[in-house]
Amino acid sequence: MIATRRVVASSLVAAAMGSPYLALAEDTFQTEAGLSYSRFKGGAVRANTAGAEATYFFDKLPTRPKDYPLEQAQFVERSGSLGANYSRSSADITGQERLSDGSSYGVNVDFRRPDSPLIISAGYQSLNSGKTRTLSIPIEVEADARFFEASVGAYVAKTTALALDWSRTKTDITSTGSPTGTSKSTSIGLSGQHLTRLAGGDHIAFVAAVSQVTADEQGHLSSEKNREYLLRMTYYPTRMLGITAGILSDRGDDPFSEGETYTAGVKMFVTPTVSLSLDYRRFQAKAPSNDSNFVTLKALMRF
Repeated sequence: MIATRRVVASSLVAAAMGSPYLALAEDTFQTEAGLSYSRFKGGAVRANTAGAEATYFFDKLPTRPKDYPLEQAQFVERSGSLGANYSRSSADITGQERLSDGSSYGVNVDFRRPDSPLIISAGYQSLNSGKTRTLSIPIEVEADARFFEASVGAYVAKTTALALDWSRTKTDITSTGSPTGTSKSTSIGLSGQHLTRLAGGDHIAFVAAVSQVTADEQGHLSSEKNREYLLRMTYYPTRMLGITAGILSDRGDDPFSEGETYTAGVKMFVTPTVSLSLDYRRFQAKAPSNDSNFVTLKALMRF
C-alpha cells in the first residue's frame, strides 16, 4: 500500500513538473504548410489550379496569442521567414485545344527581427501557361512569365509598418516553337500595414498601397503607365476569425488593365493550428468583355 502511494505521488509530481514544458511546446509553432484550390473565369478562359505551399519562420511564434488575432502572429512578433510554393493548372480556352497543363513555382524570403524595426523581403515566381493549339489554324502557343519582387521597410510603431516596394514581370510568348513576343512591366510604390485593437477587444487590420506600373511591349514605340491604389481591411470579431474586404483601382494608358478589383474573404482557425480560408476576387474592367472572377479555397496547418 505504501509502495502504491509512493508511485502515485511520484506520478503526480512528474506530471506537475512536466505539464508547463508540454504546454510551452504545444503553444508555439515554427512552420506553416497547406494546400489550395482555385478557379478562374474570364472571357474565353476557364482555369483550375491546385497548389501547395510551406513557410518556415526563423523564430518560434505563439499558437494562442492572448492580445491579437492568430493570423497576425508574424507581423506582431516581427519574425522573418522563408517560403516556397508550387501549383499545377489546367485551362480551357474557347477555340483552342489544351495540349499540356501549366505550372508555377516560387520562393520568398523575409528578414525582420523582434529587436529591430527593419524589414527586407524578396521573392521570385515562375509561371508556365501550358501549351495550347488553335483549332482554326495549326499553331501551338505557350507563355512563360517570371516575376521578381523586393521590398524595404520599417516598423514605425509596434503594429504599424511602411515599405517601399518594387517588382518586375517578364513574359515570353512562343508560337509553334519560335519566340513571337515579349512584354515587360515594372512596378514601384509605397505600402503600409496597421493593426489596431478596438475598445471591445476585437481588432481591425488595414493594408494600403499606391504604385505606378510601367509596361513595355515588343513592337510598341512608347511605354504605357498605369497607377494602382489599394485599400484592404480585415475585421477580427474574435482572435480566430477574420473577415476581409478590399478594392484595387487601376487607371492609366493600358485600357485592358484599367478597372476595379474587388476582394472579399473569410479566414477561420478551426483549431489554434488549423485554418480554412475562402477568398473571392472580381475584376470589373473598363474595357468591354474583360471582366474576370477568381475564387480560392485554402487549408493551412501550423506545427
